[in-house]
Amino acid sequence: MSDPEDVLAESLEALYDYVPVALSSSGSTYTYQSEAAPSGITLTIPDTQAANWSLHATSIWSSSIYVANHLRELNIGGHIENVRAEGRPLRILELGAGAGLPSILIAKTSMDALVTTSDYPDENLIHTLEENVKLNEVSDRCRVVPYGWGSDPSPLFSRPGSETAVDGFDIVLAADTLWNSEWHGIFIETLRLTLRRSPDARVYLVAGLHTGRYVIQSFLRQMQEAGFAAQELSERRVDGSEERPWSIDRAEQEDDRERRRWVIWMVFKWADC
Repeated sequence: MSDPEDVLAESLEALYDYVPVALSSSGSTYTYQSEAAPSGITLTIPDTQAANWSLHATSIWSSSIYVANHLRELNIGGHIENVRAEGRPLRILELGAGAGLPSILIAKTSMDALVTTSDYPDENLIHTLEENVKLNEVSDRCRVVPYGWGSDPSPLFSRPGSETAVDGFDIVLAADTLWNSEWHGIFIETLRLTLRRSPDARVYLVAGLHTGRYVIQSFLRQMQEAGFAAQELSERRVDGSEERPWSIDRAEQEDDRERRRWVIWMVFKWADC
């Protein structure tokens, strides 16, 4: 059965061309289905303790769904081939995972990938994320690690049953994590601490344009200053019908209704590798 809030969101979009930036709410159930996951992925939407409501982790955000719908563009198969010569699986980290949709989908569809899915160490949030991983039967390839951005990343690198810690992740992924510019510094520091120092390592970020063009432009500038090079920056309609290059010049030419229709797709690599 569809969540009543999701039905309302679909109705608003159909009747008024008003695109929701998030679906469902804490405690409700969201089911994702696609060709990649025909049997579906069932998620409980997490809640957080009152002190952490500002995390906005109690919904499925449109950027997360966009990543799931366009998983092939992460080129996971190509990344797996890059590490095959090392005799190890691909290592993927998702930051700010919330309910865990991209992480769980990757774990379901990529047998040669090990996924670490993380979010802020809020007891309620992490418990729900762990339950979602178990419910979708991917615990053998997807582990949950509570992690606060900018803190010691060693818990992300250690793996149960392994005597050696990893030296970084081949892919770091995040969806809709840029809306608070005050957190850009610790988020970028986390990317620096966790992305493997390799010419093939990539950061994939997707941000709803509701984040704001000036906020995103500020983040892009800080990424460059931190030693990252943008491999791809594009604006994409949420429904997949249109794509165009990123431009700050559109900032004064669009309203909130228009911004809700777009996400920003970003791919970064190390500038000096």
